[in-house]
Amino acid sequence: MALQKLSHMDELISNRIKESFSKQGFMETLGAEIILIEKGKVIIQCPFHSKLSQQNDFFHAGVMTSIVDSACGYAAYTMMPNQSDVLTVEFKINFLKPANTNNIYAIGTVIQAGRKLVICDGIVTNEKQDKVFAKMTATLITINK
Repeated sequence: MALQKLSHMDELISNRIKESFSKQGFMETLGAEIILIEKGKVIIQCPFHSKLSQQNDFFHAGVMTSIVDSACGYAAYTMMPNQSDVLTVEFKINFLKPANTNNIYAIGTVIQAGRKLVICDGIVTNEKQDKVFAKMTATLITINK
């Protein structure tokens, strides 16, 4: 993916998200990393490891749920005021097919951003984005720091 020049505000948002993500020990445990931050959209990549699998050697549903929740959360965070933080209020996830791939990509996209609540769609896909393994709808809330 080609990097585009960020505005000063976008750089502040991007840095805020990277700092927050670096504090998530669980994402580090999974080997997940943010590969794209745009206003209203975040992509997180996670490489396959046998310790992240279920009994049939596919990515475990808990791994997919965790990274797509974070992708939605950080997508929502791009829409929130600078002196705020984000928490997930609820989500619904559907698993569409087994994730039998070397890497999964969680794409979180803002659908509606209000003053307090942000609604996001998330998908877990492969690198080509031609297979969707899971689909999430999430509600996130802006909290004051």
